[in-house]
Amino acid sequence: MGTRALIYINGKPMLATHWDGYPSSLGLDLLSCDKSLGAVIRVAESHTIDAADSSLREGLNLKRIKDLSEKHRLTEKEILEGKRRGAVIVAEDYEIGDIKEYGDWAEYENDIRGEVVYFRAFRGPYPESLENPEAFKILTQDRAIEYSEE
Repeated sequence: MGTRALIYINGKPMLATHWDGYPSSLGLDLLSCDKSLGAVIRVAESHTIDAADSSLREGLNLKRIKDLSEKHRLTEKEILEGKRRGAVIVAEDYEIGDIKEYGDWAEYENDIRGEVVYFRAFRGPYPESLENPEAFKILTQDRAIEYSEE
């Protein structure tokens, strides 16, 4: 079980993460990074990327497949065929999906606009959760901690 979250850049959905999407975790990590695309990707990777925009997906999957090959001691071809070793398969054992096909229960949305991070909570599966979302709030350290405790 994880707390999924979406990361937008200037209103465009770019990344969907699997773990610790709370404002007090992913949100604070986004506040702390330099807001460059590379820094945002590194933050998202630390929360396991489930889906990405097509402009990012191929490069991210090349890295994921290489990492999976090493982790499972299989060839990259075997990974691409869907093979994995072990009884427990976790979120990071899958290739990164297309964000246009994302349909998980993301609980938070983060939108990075310049140097400012906005956030809001979602209810229900994405993209249906966009039908009645909360208003965006500017994320600050204090607000991230307060919001996460509600």
